[in-house]
Amino acid sequence: MNQWVQIIVNISSWDRAIQHWVTAQHQPGLTWIFTIITGLGNSATLITLCSLATILLIIDKRWRLALILDVGLTSAWLAMSLLKVLFGRIRPLGEHLVYAGGFSFPSGHAMLSLVFYGFVAYIISLYLQGALRRGLQIASGLIILLIGLSRIYLNVHYLSDIVAGFAIGGIFLFIMIRTHKCMEKRVFY
Repeated sequence: MNQWVQIIVNISSWDRAIQHWVTAQHQPGLTWIFTIITGLGNSATLITLCSLATILLIIDKRWRLALILDVGLTSAWLAMSLLKVLFGRIRPLGEHLVYAGGFSFPSGHAMLSLVFYGFVAYIISLYLQGALRRGLQIASGLIILLIGLSRIYLNVHYLSDIVAGFAIGGIFLFIMIRTHKCMEKRVFY
């Protein structure tokens, strides 16, 4: 038990040190940029983009992909909401540069952005090859990373919140991709 306590103390120390350093870097121009970036991961944006992606997939008769996207993102949101209540971690102290309600751990922006943008990149990469496919994967990864970093910069999350959000989101993304691959092989039929 003492080892777990020590690990938590060490993580908290790192979180506070990084928060202190990032807060010292605040500049109006960076704050404006990170506010826009964080908007790419908020609920309204993800719901709108997911709805649009679902409509496009249904029009293209890609029912399985639409179903996996909607069920996967909704499941990730439910898991994130439950985990926030279970852990009950308060947000970083100090001025929050954007509004953030509720608890801090895990980061919903990091978790849900990884699930949504990661799965959309997977869908699009099914139809691309070579450098275009690789470029899309890099761009998607960069957007996801910047959304996570924006939450630290804007002082609404600790680094460990972001890492946990990415880790849990990665599990959901893995399950969604595997589910699609199994459905394509008709394993479930």
